[in-house]
Amino acid sequence: MSTLKVDNLLLQNNNTGTGRILEMFGGICAGQTFDVLSGSYTLGNVTGVQNLTTAYEDVTGSSITYTPPAGTKNVIYKYTFLLSRGDANAIIHGRVYLDSDEILYRRFTVGNVSIYGIMTTVVASFQCNAASEDLNTGALTSWTSAKTIKIQGREYSGTNEASLHQSYLWDGITSNQLHKPSIEIMAIG
Repeated sequence: MSTLKVDNLLLQNNNTGTGRILEMFGGICAGQTFDVLSGSYTLGNVTGVQNLTTAYEDVTGSSITYTPPAGTKNVIYKYTFLLSRGDANAIIHGRVYLDSDEILYRRFTVGNVSIYGIMTTVVASFQCNAASEDLNTGALTSWTSAKTIKIQGREYSGTNEASLHQSYLWDGITSNQLHKPSIEIMAIG
């Protein structure tokens, strides 16, 4: 029996009560499509480096438009990417959005002096049945239609240049290697 079939049976057999996983999917941002309980979702296809500037811009591959299945209480979004230096001191700032609303308490800064590559995972959790809405924390009174989750990023300054989705060093030399980011989505009932 394949792993996928075993996982599906475990979800089906244990899919009762509060806190259960209603659906989950994810993978490398290479344009693949996932068919799950709530519909069909296609990840972006990242094909090259993204050199950030000092102005905020959408981080390639981070955007997904999602509608949770009925009964969802929480949606967890994870986006993993590789940060490398453009110059000697790569530092980035990032913001998480749900549609056009920034989730204020998910702001982040990543970087280091002489960074040659660091894997970074951004996690955002959204409550779908809150008593009152608070977009600063990602609390919604309901989420029953398509909403877009994405990340925007910028570099700290012109002397703290940052590149996403590629290595700076590889196999003992300076060599840029593509590293596609990944997205994971989990809906919890």
